[in-house]
Amino acid sequence: MKKYVWLVCLMCCISMMAQAGNYRKREVTHPCFVTANTSKIEIKKIILTDEQTQVDAVLYGKPGEVAVISSNTCLRSAEQEFPLREAGNVSIDGKTVPERIPDSGKMDIILSFAPIPQGVHAVDFVEKEEGWTIYGVQLTGVEPYVYLPSFLQTRRLEQSRALPEPQLKAGKSIINGYILGYHPDMDLDVVFRHSDWLLYNQWGQTVRVRQDGSFHIETDLLLAGGAHLQINKAQLDLFLVPGEEMTVYIHLPKLSMSASRLLKDKYGQEQKAWFDGGASALNAELATWGYPLSMNEEPGFEDLTSRLSANEYAKYVKHHYAKYEKALQHDEKVGEAYRQYVLLNLKMNELVTLGAKGEMPGIVKSPYFRYGYDYTTYLEYMERDKGQTVDLWDDVKKARTVYEHFVKERKFSSDDKKLMKSISQPEILKYIKTKTKTLEEKALLAESSETYVVAELDESVSGADILPAIIAPYKGQAVLVDFWATWCGPCRKSMSAIRGLKKKLEPKDVVYIYLTGPSSPETDWKTAITDINGVHYRLTKAQWEYLCKTYGITGIPGYLVISYDGKLQDKYVGFPGTDALMKDLLRAGE
Repeated sequence: MKKYVWLVCLMCCISMMAQAGNYRKREVTHPCFVTANTSKIEIKKIILTDEQTQVDAVLYGKPGEVAVISSNTCLRSAEQEFPLREAGNVSIDGKTVPERIPDSGKMDIILSFAPIPQGVHAVDFVEKEEGWTIYGVQLTGVEPYVYLPSFLQTRRLEQSRALPEPQLKAGKSIINGYILGYHPDMDLDVVFRHSDWLLYNQWGQTVRVRQDGSFHIETDLLLAGGAHLQINKAQLDLFLVPGEEMTVYIHLPKLSMSASRLLKDKYGQEQKAWFDGGASALNAELATWGYPLSMNEEPGFEDLTSRLSANEYAKYVKHHYAKYEKALQHDEKVGEAYRQYVLLNLKMNELVTLGAKGEMPGIVKSPYFRYGYDYTTYLEYMERDKGQTVDLWDDVKKARTVYEHFVKERKFSSDDKKLMKSISQPEILKYIKTKTKTLEEKALLAESSETYVVAELDESVSGADILPAIIAPYKGQAVLVDFWATWCGPCRKSMSAIRGLKKKLEPKDVVYIYLTGPSSPETDWKTAITDINGVHYRLTKAQWEYLCKTYGITGIPGYLVISYDGKLQDKYVGFPGTDALMKDLLRAGE
């Protein structure tokens, strides 16, 4: 009997040791994740042991850029943080001589963190200094769980048929959306842009996501056409129709992973969103098949082509168009409307991409090219290179002049009214009136809620008088001065983070001043600031350059923290994180 008990105990011990050994080294290759607000780094593999958590990652950047990571980087579960201990091929805080990104634009690095207990199934990969996070990194080798309603699970993907005729029809398009897999703790930057013939707003419209993941967008359209919904570093292409309403259900992890360099081959052609309403079949295909609508969407396009000669560049662009054209023509699973829409966008993008570097080759004649996201740029280049004013370009130019003047002055001048009478297309005239009415409503709303203020600094103010003149009205208050531009992606990202900071500091006496220069087109700037609480200045070139040089703002975003007595307290180039800014602003108000 004793011998039998001893054997049972021995077997149990062996079993426990085997289980411990199995856990002691567990590997997850290309782990899935929920969303990421960075494309700078991706995880190739996670190796979990009792001694450490090793993260094999790929760091992306411009060739020659130094490879540095903050010591505040960590893995974070719901209960605790697992700090960074060691790193290979990358310098921690620059304390060792850093490696540089090679010509390929990427390099493999190894990060060692504290060990993660066995019961943890997902972590966030967090870099606190720059403020980026990869949310919900899975440690089990499976996809993040997302509740998908049964009516979506049983829905079959249908092929789209023919594109509607591209007729002018001014009207409103409404999007009701649900982001499945979203949690309120996630830093989600959602931006909507659409192909607007009057004004391409590079800044876009920031979309507010409610705690349940729902959102609502309304936009004015002149004709049916393309739009982009950017969710962090991923993009959902849409086709909108004036006068129609759609509902979209977005699978956040699949959309995010389709934008990952390491996971796009697996998730690029999986359905990432489902639609009810306007052009639902075409939109479902746009959310599934993964063909790009422009060459510029390819990761690293700018870096790959920046060193090419004019002939090499033209050859590269034409080759890529031909590659996608051939693939689409032979792809039997896609619908006809999808094939036509993607090809015309790629063709239009090929022409304007080449036209941006020199004379634009070729002419298109089909009216369906009006659906091209770059169509008005194509019309502009046609006039520039061929001396031809084709299609509606004459009316579009007049409409742009009127609209841009209204954005600046908030009224129509007598010259504007004369120009409007010369517009031949009644739908374009109707569209101008709709857009300007929307602007008036936004301006009234802004004034009533005091969300933003446009301030002016006289051009004669120069040199050492510039900053004192800007901050003079706010003596006795803590001031955050934000240097930014409408074309600056990191600026948008930091402003999204600062919204939360503003809420936390609401009881405090803090003023937010936003400075930009002439590199921000005035029309884009006036549109963008309606979403940004604070005092806004658009400085002259001389004023902007003086402030940047004097205060060491070598890149944007940049920040100055001014104390209550008007003295410069802190300075940052790059976003320092909300914790650092909160600490500084609280100290500045003391």
